[in-house]
Amino acid sequence: MFQGKRFEDLKVEDVAELVNASPAMVQKGASIHDALASMIEHSASRKVYVIDVEGNLAGVIKTETLLKLIGYRVGVRENTGLSFVRMLKDIQKESAESVMDKVRPVKRLTPLKEALNLMVEDRVNDIPVVDDDYKLIGELVTLELFHAALDLFDQ
Repeated sequence: MFQGKRFEDLKVEDVAELVNASPAMVQKGASIHDALASMIEHSASRKVYVIDVEGNLAGVIKTETLLKLIGYRVGVRENTGLSFVRMLKDIQKESAESVMDKVRPVKRLTPLKEALNLMVEDRVNDIPVVDDDYKLIGELVTLELFHAALDLFDQ
């Protein structure tokens, strides 16, 4: 599948046919509702990428963040003084930008080993792939790394 290349020699582009080319995304200024709808529409994604009007990656909204906001809205979060203050602060967040985090993307020529290192360091299961102009072109997910790593665990 990878023309006899070792994992250490692979680049993101070597698994490009496996990369999710249509991850969940919304533009800056979108609502939380829009972010949830995008994730539903692109169910292979486990996060929503926030892009600017040119398509450049601005940040990411993690599934955990969306679950926390839903939890606050339906009242399943712990009811302590500190969590109440957090809830009041978070419940007012209505735009994608207000809940997005920074994200470190990779490019097609990024070594797969480097992408793996970023995923481990940032504790994420997927990572955005951008072009040289920083436009979001896809998402490298754990499954692609599993395909490439099979030979590391020969029986």
